[in-house]
Amino acid sequence: MRVRISGPGPKGGLDRLEDTVKEVTNWDGLSMDPEMWYPDGNCLVHLYARDSTASSMRGPAFLIPLEFLVGLDCIPLLDRFLAGSTGPYLPSSNREFVKGRSSLEYTSGRYDLYIPPPPTAEGEQKLLCRTGTRNFFAWICGKPLVGESLGQALVGLLNSMSEYRGLNVDNVEDILDYMEEGGYADFGGSPVHTLATLHFAEHFQFENLYIDAFAHAVGMHDDIIQSPEYKCISTTTRSLLTHAHTELLTRLTRTSTSLTTFLTDELSPTHLGLTPASRTHLDRFRDFLTTYWTTTLGSYPPPSHSSPGFSNQVLLRMRTEFKDLYAYLVDESFIATDNSPAAAQGGVCVLQSVQAFDTRLGYESFLHPLPLLPTSTSSRPVNARTHSLRSPTLARTFSWSRPSSPKADSRLLALSTVAKASNHHKPSLLEAPLVKAYR
Repeated sequence: MRVRISGPGPKGGLDRLEDTVKEVTNWDGLSMDPEMWYPDGNCLVHLYARDSTASSMRGPAFLIPLEFLVGLDCIPLLDRFLAGSTGPYLPSSNREFVKGRSSLEYTSGRYDLYIPPPPTAEGEQKLLCRTGTRNFFAWICGKPLVGESLGQALVGLLNSMSEYRGLNVDNVEDILDYMEEGGYADFGGSPVHTLATLHFAEHFQFENLYIDAFAHAVGMHDDIIQSPEYKCISTTTRSLLTHAHTELLTRLTRTSTSLTTFLTDELSPTHLGLTPASRTHLDRFRDFLTTYWTTTLGSYPPPSHSSPGFSNQVLLRMRTEFKDLYAYLVDESFIATDNSPAAAQGGVCVLQSVQAFDTRLGYESFLHPLPLLPTSTSSRPVNARTHSLRSPTLARTFSWSRPSSPKADSRLLALSTVAKASNHHKPSLLEAPLVKAYR
């Protein structure tokens, strides 16, 4: 008895089969498999030798249209195992086919394929060989795989595809398409799919696929170690997963601690020299964030449940909203490689402060590290002093100008100047919750 592994539904747009793993009690490696028995098929597939004892005791396991095999360039399989037919035989001159094409020549008549395990296979090994053959035909028909391990089933399938198909096909691309269509490449909340793909990628050394599956496995480490698929991956990968998970927890805990006080320690006078006015602005912004997240989350810092740090849901939400606020305030015209960094008011260079912060905490700097800063709205004539303040080197200086009219409200003018220092021309950002609160 094999275990049925969830996967794609039949080709032709039918609904996908269920995602749960269930037992198949009506297929033992030799008996007829109802999932691959097409009433209009014309190719009988037997999983034993033609002259074996089983041939007189059991019937074929599958019945499929021969054009499925021809269209997917399974000519090497037909060359080796086609025993005979009541229709036209496959002439050698017609054995080269373009992937995906079929020939009407093979839609009539009856054909028999006898595919036995290798002569040296015994006991459980015979069943494993028949399972591998069955999964190859499952791929042909768009059916789910069977086996004790999804990862091992995928490895066996690619080996069978390489053995039974022609040279002018891309087996790797085809099996990845099969995995995608069948949901095997859907890692979200599925330790089985994640570990199976990790095992598959490790076996064949598919680097990008390995990295993708590995990253998901680290995030669901507590679940994957309980999965039967976990024992199938190598000890090296298990060790790497454990190390990466420990490092992830450390970073998440450190991030949660920093977010709890919004970098009070990291941006303290010990690490960042600011003028009293700038320090006041920083504290005011921190108070704004605390009030916003207290209102949004009900309390701040949010209550912890299963872990000492913030929950994944809270971290993802905060990341999204802070990303929106960054996009609203960032100066996209300046990049970190510019030769003329801006100097902030009070002699503190904004760029140097950001870079020092990133270096000290081991963060990778953004391509656009600076915010948009308020610019002067003064209508006074430009003299040597004001011209120097507007030079490229000091273009991002906080330069609060005097009102052009004594009657102007200086506070409103300042607010207007600050409001202009934003990407307010991007409507999508204006609806972001944190951006709306900031405005």
